Amino acid sequence: MRLNLSRVGMHVFVLAGLCLPLVCSGQAAASGQKRAKGTSGRGGSVAPADPNAPKGIYPTSHGVIKSISGSQLFVEVDDEHDMKFRMTHKTKIFTQSKDGQGKNVSKEVKTSSLEPGQTVDIDMQSSLDGAFEAVRIVVLLGEPANAEPAK
Repeated sequence: MRLNLSRVGMHVFVLAGLCLPLVCSGQAAASGQKRAKGTSGRGGSVAPADPNAPKGIYPTSHGVIKSISGSQLFVEVDDEHDMKFRMTHKTKIFTQSKDGQGKNVSKEVKTSSLEPGQTVDIDMQSSLDGAFEAVRIVVLLGEPANAEPAK
């Protein structure tokens, strides 16, 4: 089988040209260059962020508190699955309810206010030992325990 190197070289060059903008944008973010606050990068504006949201991107789990034992929080995420979260000194806990105009109102609370049966959203991260650490817990007040998570 003969390989036409000029044709292979051209494909590599074209693919590299297509990938270059993606690499460059990743390098700008990795090198510490940041966009100005309130811009989305395409001329549009970004919706105001939740001031209580943790910095960074975290996966969120939705469920009902099953039990609390020391720094361990057990949450039933569906009929067949429970998850265990470790709470640390960095874990922030908020209650969220709606005011008269239907806007979400958040208030920071203490760990002692968590009770079994409450519906929660938990932003989490994995620790070095593989356990899930709760970064932020939002107690959803007024939401039934069997409600589906908001999209």
